[in-house]
Amino acid sequence: MEENPQFSERLPPTVTGLSPTEGVPGTQITIRGENLGCDQNDVIMLFICGIDSLWSMKWKSPSKIIARVGAASRGPGEVRIVTKSGGKGTSNVKFRVFITQIGPLEESAVWVDETRTVPGREAIRSVPQIQDERDALGLVPSQKRMDQVVLSRDFPDCSGNLRMENFSPQWYLLENHADATIEDLRTAIKNMELAKQNDAKRSEEMHKANLYSLINCVDTLANLHQALEKGANADHFAALNNISKLIKDSKTKAESVFADVLKRKDDADATRNALGVIVRFKFIFFLSSKIEESMKKGEYITILNDYTRAKSLYADTDVPLFKELMVEIDAKMEVFKEEMKRKLIDTPVSYEEQSKLIKYLKILDPDSDPTWDCITSYYVWLEKSLWDMQTKFLEKAKQEDVESQQKFQQSQNLMLTKTNELQNFVTTLVELLLSKLPSFWKLANTYHNSTAHPDAIQRLEDINQMLTNIINVSSWLILNALVPKALPDMVLKQYGDQFAKWPPVSADIGRSNLQQSLKTTRSLISSLLENQFSLTHVQPLVELCMTVRLKLVSDFVDCGVERVALLAHRINWKQDILDRAQQTKTILPDYYENEICECLTRTRDALSTTGYPGEQCLFSRERFRDTIIDLFVHLITSIKICFDRLFTRQRPQQLEGGGKKNNNEITTKKLLIAVGDIEFIIAKTLNNVGKKMHECGVKHVDQIQEKSRAKLSAFRTKMINDCIAMMSSAFQPLIASATYEYLPDDDDISDYAKEMILCSVLQQAELELYAPQLAIECLQQTVSTALDALLTHFSRLNQDTSPLIVTQIVIDLTGLEEALSTYATLAIRVQINTYRAGLVGRFDNQRLQQCLKNMRTTMRMALQSLEQHAESLDDDANNTSSI
Repeated sequence: MEENPQFSERLPPTVTGLSPTEGVPGTQITIRGENLGCDQNDVIMLFICGIDSLWSMKWKSPSKIIARVGAASRGPGEVRIVTKSGGKGTSNVKFRVFITQIGPLEESAVWVDETRTVPGREAIRSVPQIQDERDALGLVPSQKRMDQVVLSRDFPDCSGNLRMENFSPQWYLLENHADATIEDLRTAIKNMELAKQNDAKRSEEMHKANLYSLINCVDTLANLHQALEKGANADHFAALNNISKLIKDSKTKAESVFADVLKRKDDADATRNALGVIVRFKFIFFLSSKIEESMKKGEYITILNDYTRAKSLYADTDVPLFKELMVEIDAKMEVFKEEMKRKLIDTPVSYEEQSKLIKYLKILDPDSDPTWDCITSYYVWLEKSLWDMQTKFLEKAKQEDVESQQKFQQSQNLMLTKTNELQNFVTTLVELLLSKLPSFWKLANTYHNSTAHPDAIQRLEDINQMLTNIINVSSWLILNALVPKALPDMVLKQYGDQFAKWPPVSADIGRSNLQQSLKTTRSLISSLLENQFSLTHVQPLVELCMTVRLKLVSDFVDCGVERVALLAHRINWKQDILDRAQQTKTILPDYYENEICECLTRTRDALSTTGYPGEQCLFSRERFRDTIIDLFVHLITSIKICFDRLFTRQRPQQLEGGGKKNNNEITTKKLLIAVGDIEFIIAKTLNNVGKKMHECGVKHVDQIQEKSRAKLSAFRTKMINDCIAMMSSAFQPLIASATYEYLPDDDDISDYAKEMILCSVLQQAELELYAPQLAIECLQQTVSTALDALLTHFSRLNQDTSPLIVTQIVIDLTGLEEALSTYATLAIRVQINTYRAGLVGRFDNQRLQQCLKNMRTTMRMALQSLEQHAESLDDDANNTSSI
């Protein structure tokens, strides 16, 4: 609880200590205690040993007062004090007054009582001290006296005490006779004149009263003279002669002793004078050691003040001792100046400390330019610190890399070093720039605003170049740590091997380092701009952010591509039919969309420029734009890599030989399912991905979608062609078996023709099951290819073929044409008719009709399956994919 100040002011004063506690009258003492008044005027009474000392009082604080002891008597006495705020006080200590006895050989400016030192003078009576309590004017003092505080304020350094040297008549009249009239004052003058006459009479009466004693002394001396004369005539003075001789010897001895005493006194005076000089000029004598002590404590302003004072007092002295001392002090100040320069240049400190050191150096040497020296040294130190920091963290990174390699050899498990010293290096470098660059810039601005150097403009350009170099080196060091391949060739040529070769880190750590470094660099740019740096100064850091952002987008895209490729392990080949067009897909497009959107979300911060001054959109630069567009196209089309990993892609001619297929080999089923997924991605997923791109700040989305759609469509076409080639390859063995060495026993088509029809039925069923939208497209090309191959095969047969074989060929070809008419193109039909027309007259037409009739009966279900889309061919064409 706080103490009430009004209450504390009413507490009575208490004296708790005196310093010194004894002394002669006139001694200055320090009074300590509590509640010793609020100010000089608050103390209205101060008595020391019964004597008023208020006239000499100097109030310092409520706990300290300085005053002089008045003409007090010998012995202890109390200290009494009264204040207006606290009233009468108490004292716990006493002051003892003693009278110093001065010997016969000691110098004194006052009268010395010799009764105690000269024999025979004890008879002189001591005059007792008389305390004159009567009024000096002979009037009755006024009952109502004027306040002492008011008198002290109106008559400073004065007193109303008649015995004091600073006695003031005005004070006395106002204090004792403030209400006296003019008649009273005239009466007072008469009283003082009468008192003066009475004092003269009293002196005359005293001499008259002692006249008898004087006459007796003269008579005694006359009698003594007569007795001495009689003794001389009677030779009674022999003893006196001896006494006279002894007296003379004593006098001689006394004079020698006195001379020795005087000599010692002179020596003592000389010593005292020397000590007095030392005490008086102790400042100059102890200044040298004081400078050393202040240097250790860092009290530079004290050194400068003392040195300035010494120069003003003793700079032009003719005293050899003082000249010698000044030479020593000047040498110390040179050491002090070098120490301040070293501290200013070698060990950069805060801007405030730099300003102080520059100010001190300017005082010591007005012609010097310590600010420029500080700026240049600061620049050299800062650049050296950047390179040293790289070396320091590189050693740590290499040490951890060696430890990681040792662990690898022990565990036989391949892994990259997981050290993050690279990120620590970037963070520490940015912290150094944040703490030092603002001070450097403030110092440079201060120098520019205050300097009158003739080369000020050139030096300002030099300062800007220094700042640009520091920021350039910092950005290059960070770029070398994060994206070493992005360093410009001219920079590599300029600095050579100074750039460190950092140990490789894992891709995850690399992306984390890029993200964290981008945040810290952007924070550095914002802080520098807040400290009045221009955009020109921070442009290298802005370019660094642009490069890091591009690298970050590239790494995120690479990660996204790899994650999409890994979806090959998650496909289950289970399809869902989505709409009336019977479009199909698996779960793979959903996984694919999630991975793409997640990758785009991670690139949002790298693509954003909101709140980051100076940065531009990555798409705004032409050299970046095409690269980023290609990156996002690569990300979107990464589904191709996934499908490539799903199965080993083989060319159709490699599948003609049949053979056992493994689970990773391409099959028509997998191809058809994959085509369905690709079509869904092109039709649906690309639109959703485009919306996500807009949300994440991706520009030129239409161009990216167009390129991606074109590449995916080409990939879809390629898979369809592969599927058709595989389906067509199934007919090759059947066509090759058409040698007609054995003809059918009954009127029917050949077995190979039946197998071709059944093969078409199976292919139709597979298409209807896995890719109904591709059934007509694939079967048309497959059937046309198979029939074309069959015609080519027939053209190689011997022209001298028997009529039975020719008839069978026509039967088989016509039966296949009728059975596969739904999917046979007009071009292949023309080829068939042309081939058949060339055989007219060589085959049995009646048998042809009979065989076709039998085929329609025996293969009725197969023909119905193939003909079921004949009526709705146009509708089916509309339902096929328009991609």
